[in-house]
Amino acid sequence: MEEREFYQYGNIKVGCGNFDLPPILIGTMFYQNQTLIDRKNEKIFDVQKAKKRIQNHIDLAEKYKLPAMIEISASTPEAMERYLDFYLTNYSTPFILGGTLEARLAGLKYLHDNNVKNSEFIYNAISNLKNRQEVKALQTYKVRTVVVLILGSPNMTSTQRFSYLMDKNQPENINIIEGLKKIGINEIWVDGGVIDLESLAHIIETQQIISTSLKIPVGTAPNLFLFKYSSPRLNKRFHTRYRRASIMFIASWFSNFIFYGAIEDAKECFASTYQSFEFKKIIKNNKIKLWNNI
Repeated sequence: MEEREFYQYGNIKVGCGNFDLPPILIGTMFYQNQTLIDRKNEKIFDVQKAKKRIQNHIDLAEKYKLPAMIEISASTPEAMERYLDFYLTNYSTPFILGGTLEARLAGLKYLHDNNVKNSEFIYNAISNLKNRQEVKALQTYKVRTVVVLILGSPNMTSTQRFSYLMDKNQPENINIIEGLKKIGINEIWVDGGVIDLESLAHIIETQQIISTSLKIPVGTAPNLFLFKYSSPRLNKRFHTRYRRASIMFIASWFSNFIFYGAIEDAKECFASTYQSFEFKKIIKNNKIKLWNNI
């Protein structure tokens, strides 16, 4: 079988087995405690604010010529149905289906009932195949693409993270990659599962190993650990922005996709990734050996 260089969803290409294409930037909408959601009833949200934030994400993707998707997250099945109805009424696919397990399963049923094709969304995420209800839903609704989230400790090495995917510790004595393929899912993305700065270092190395050996898309959420830090010497309003932009730079070199986090953080994430990818092209075109002596 001829090796694929990318997976395609609509006009968006996701690199696999290489990092030649720019990473897809994924911003999350309707995450828990997002300010536009009513705290007493998650089904209620400020529609105009939601549209403004999504449009900003879309405008930045166009401005910087970077591929982008929206992740629709939810805490409850009822909220998920409301959010999907809003998104599919106003915006085009593809998108990411996220949130709690119960919300994701409700989302799969909603998408099936509303004739949304399995090429129009990515399921995020699964970490093992031991929940029979989840596995059955993926199979029943013929899900095409799934993100595998690696769960581990901060100092879990790249070898251990690779083993997480390849060890035969799933039902029927197979690994998670084989298990997903067995139920008909042939397009698999791998998210390294960031916990802190140390884990991100191991994940970036893991992504290079997976890309080379398995030829599947790899990525991560490099900004997840930022809330653990404070920096009193910087303006409180901006210190996480500076940290986010700097970490996006290196993550974008070795990722096919990046969950950049809250959609409100789009501005610095798109700008940083754009500059990083342009710099990477300069390094490659001039055959500069940048990292050899590190």
